[in-house]
Amino acid sequence: MSYHSIFMRTASALAVTSVVGVAAYAAAPEAGAVIGNQAVATYQNAAGDTITVTSNTVETVVQQVAGVTLTADNTETIAPGGKAFLPHIITNDGNGPDAFSLTAVEQGTGALDTSALVFYPDADMDGVADSATPITQTPTLGAGEQFGVVIEATVASTATDTDTILITAASVLTAAVASTNTDTLTISNDAIVELVKSMVADPGVNGIVDAGDTVTITLTYSSTGLAAANNYTVQDILDANLVYVPGSAQWSDSSGALDDDNGSTVVDATNGSGESMSWDYDDGQTVNFSISSVGSGRSGSVTFQTTISDAANAGIITNKATQNVDGTAFPPSNTASVTVDNQYQVAIADTAYNIDGSINPAIASATDDDAARDDVVTESTDVYQGGVIKQEFVLTNLSNSPDSLTVDVSNVDFPDGTTFRFVGSDGVTPVVGPLGPLAIGESTKVTLIAQLPSDLAPTATTNYTAALTTTSEGSGVTDTSTAEFDGAILAAAVDLENNVAGVEGDGAAPYNGGTVPWITNATDPGVPVTFEMLVENNGPVSDSYNLSLDQALPDGWSVEFQLADGTIVSNTGTIPAGQSQTINVIVTPSDLAPPGDTPVDIKVESSVSGQGDRIVNQVTVNEVYDVAIIDDQSVQASPGGIVDMLHTVTNNGNVTITQGAIQDTGLTDFAGAVFYDANNDGVLDASDPVVDNFNDIAGGLAPGASLSLIYRVQTPSTATTGVSEIGTITLDGTLNGTQTDRDTADNAISDTIVIVSGDMTLTKYQYIDADCNGTVGTFSKLRQDVNPGQCIRYKIEAENTGAATADSVIISDAAPGYTSVTNCGGTCSETVLPAGSTATITSSNVTSDHGSILPGGFASIEFTVQVDQ
Repeated sequence: MSYHSIFMRTASALAVTSVVGVAAYAAAPEAGAVIGNQAVATYQNAAGDTITVTSNTVETVVQQVAGVTLTADNTETIAPGGKAFLPHIITNDGNGPDAFSLTAVEQGTGALDTSALVFYPDADMDGVADSATPITQTPTLGAGEQFGVVIEATVASTATDTDTILITAASVLTAAVASTNTDTLTISNDAIVELVKSMVADPGVNGIVDAGDTVTITLTYSSTGLAAANNYTVQDILDANLVYVPGSAQWSDSSGALDDDNGSTVVDATNGSGESMSWDYDDGQTVNFSISSVGSGRSGSVTFQTTISDAANAGIITNKATQNVDGTAFPPSNTASVTVDNQYQVAIADTAYNIDGSINPAIASATDDDAARDDVVTESTDVYQGGVIKQEFVLTNLSNSPDSLTVDVSNVDFPDGTTFRFVGSDGVTPVVGPLGPLAIGESTKVTLIAQLPSDLAPTATTNYTAALTTTSEGSGVTDTSTAEFDGAILAAAVDLENNVAGVEGDGAAPYNGGTVPWITNATDPGVPVTFEMLVENNGPVSDSYNLSLDQALPDGWSVEFQLADGTIVSNTGTIPAGQSQTINVIVTPSDLAPPGDTPVDIKVESSVSGQGDRIVNQVTVNEVYDVAIIDDQSVQASPGGIVDMLHTVTNNGNVTITQGAIQDTGLTDFAGAVFYDANNDGVLDASDPVVDNFNDIAGGLAPGASLSLIYRVQTPSTATTGVSEIGTITLDGTLNGTQTDRDTADNAISDTIVIVSGDMTLTKYQYIDADCNGTVGTFSKLRQDVNPGQCIRYKIEAENTGAATADSVIISDAAPGYTSVTNCGGTCSETVLPAGSTATITSSNVTSDHGSILPGGFASIEFTVQVDQ
């Protein structure tokens, strides 16, 4: 419906406020986000009534925009005829998925004369190419995602001096969106050494290793400069999970193992060129070697082995080495890595286990009645018919990474009808879903609660078992344990009965034979039913009993347990031996409960012994037919004017209404009709049909559902101020042909339409100021598209379409989410009309004071918001 056409009257004061709350957003909204804005007007008419007018909603849809950052500039020294390897990282700064083209162009006058600039992928961003296949474009990256590349630059043997390379990453979505880096290469005739570190696992595959695997580390040095690298030293500090293998170090230029214990200054080997090697392992986590000189063009390597520690957690192990020449630091090696695979192992038992597989007796089941640590939890205490057996188990995560564990139970030979559930370590909280995540080596406890059938025959000997399984969420690895009960089943010492002769349900008899409830009470939706019960303590000592339902009621239903005086309880309180307690069980169906029968399984259970009993009664929900319409309205209209009044019809019954008359009466000189607001937008559209019966509504009106009726009334042009008429909409009391509406008091509304001399409407418009520079556009009420960083120009217009002056007109609005108010540096400041109007502006709110507006006049304010970026 159109609110501004409902309330048409003389205005003495008008205030407009946004109904969209202001929210602060630190980043650009994602592509497809909707920015919505709507205004509300309130003013007082001549009679002092407060009137509300709501503007239309204007919406703006955020479009996908590209953004990219390329990092970082590189500065490298290279020998004539050599190669440089230049790492870069591309970040998608846009608000949606995008890929980026890659180019590299030499910028100088040809001093370096680079003959090839080739991109290779470096997806793990360790500065080393992942493959030898060149690329010219990244894969598609999500918003905020990164990707690494390595550029191989080759220079001619005649190259000299210094030159730069311009690296560009450009959006495939929008080619003009790009980012650049500048790499600088300098030709040098001095020593240049490149150090490359690799870690190869055996038997690991693709760098994936397990605890105990061997990792061969190779440090390869290449003297690519024109001068020898004298007094060349390398240091490698190993990760704690890389355990050095003594005696495994070898130099490519000599045979035999290097001595770990000679110290860093003692020569371990000499090659054919007379270059000496000194190797040292410090018995900690550091290896060092030094070479007296590495001649120009020479390369070599040092290889040694490590093993993956048994204590290594799952994840990436990274390492890099450092180097220097004659005491001057040179660039470090690349970062090499191996990935420790997830190794999963779980345990469920009567005790916890340590990572090494040994028993941890400090964490053990508190309910295990046998002394052995044998994965079996035994309970030997006797229980009553319908009682519960509680058995605590310990779950342990023996994996090398955090993991969550599920636990399940399978009945082996507990009696039929036994139900099982788990509670957590507190003994109370139900276990729903996985437990955890548990840290490496962490344990937790769960308790299996077995509820025995209340009609189970007493027996002196038992041997019940159930199988428990815990499962790793990360891998599906499982472990099993056993719950065993060998106590006796004692005769029930509590009896729950209906306090109604003939249908008591005496003894362990939940049903009145088969599956027949003992008592059935009928009621309406939302109307409570009371079952009067007796709890009899037939045992030898006093006891108290918890009260509950042994079922889940339908959604929206509720139950209360009350003493005879109305006190709400969840426990009977202490009942002496041989005595009983009256309990009222009050069941209330939901307000929309459908017709039909619902069993109510009422249970008592001793909190001491676990014994219990059940009675199954039943609630029958009646068919209820009840429709309602709201509310009476009092509106104003000018002579010859039109008003639309929105009314809500609700089905308060529990049966779909498909038939029933909808009548409008009472108007004489005024004319009216009732329309169904089919698209529920509150506005009378050309497609909204006139209705006079629920059978005009496709599918009818479902229980609990509502629909909107728009009552349109037009007044005669000859009507004079003060004349009024009352139109009435009535919903017939006979529904669906033969059924009677339960409550006809809410089946009619009366709308009063009064002829006045004033009228006020409120409208909101927008257009996109793409460059945020105050560019004039065409205002529209339709949805627009906008990019992050662009601006939206709003216009709110209050029009006095009546015959009397509107006084003290105030317009206010708030910047919608994802935006803030801006003046574009002074080029898109607010505009207010008529002359003499004033405005107060903040980053989140706009308020304007327009004074009095004559009939036919307008009050408006224009302002601009900028979308976050």
